[in-house]
Amino acid sequence: MEELELLKSQGFQVLRPLGQGAYANVFLVNHQQLGEMAAKVMKNEDFNEKEWEAAGIFDKDPPNSRPFIVRNIRAKQFDKMTVLLIDYANLGSLYDLMQTDQNLPTQYVRAIMNQILVGLRYIHSRGLIHRDIKGGNILLHNPIGSGRVILKIADFGVAKTKTGNGVNIQVTVIGTEPYMAPEFILGDGQEKVIADAK
Repeated sequence: MEELELLKSQGFQVLRPLGQGAYANVFLVNHQQLGEMAAKVMKNEDFNEKEWEAAGIFDKDPPNSRPFIVRNIRAKQFDKMTVLLIDYANLGSLYDLMQTDQNLPTQYVRAIMNQILVGLRYIHSRGLIHRDIKGGNILLHNPIGSGRVILKIADFGVAKTKTGNGVNIQVTVIGTEPYMAPEFILGDGQEKVIADAK
């Protein structure tokens, strides 16, 4: 596999595959200086520079002030492929958790929702609108020895920057349909619809 060879040539030990998408494969890797992280490998033509730039807006703030956001570590383009190094979330995604059919206690659901909302408030305070919040884009991480789970909002591929005072926001219908606001799905595209704007 070409991706594995590329990662190894850059000094990464590939520990295991984490996921495979339409445009990228993700691996758990370890690097002697950088430690353990996720490496997202894709063809250069599939690299969405806007996703990297959108998530890069958060890099201006100290790490401790970026609640519940996946951290971009590095990106590098090679001849045919691009490698993105991002935080590794060791418990998978919220979607994975929802597929287990566990009945979570109410206090867990409240903690999950609180972390998502705090993360979204932070994203919006930096002038971004995520536009694709769904279980697969909410990652779960248990820092070793902490006894707690931290959520991390990921995948800023369709994020948009707010314009002006935040009222006149582009309302292109985009995202994952089952997770979209009903007014986007049912609307005729002619009326002004604002969702995820505050």
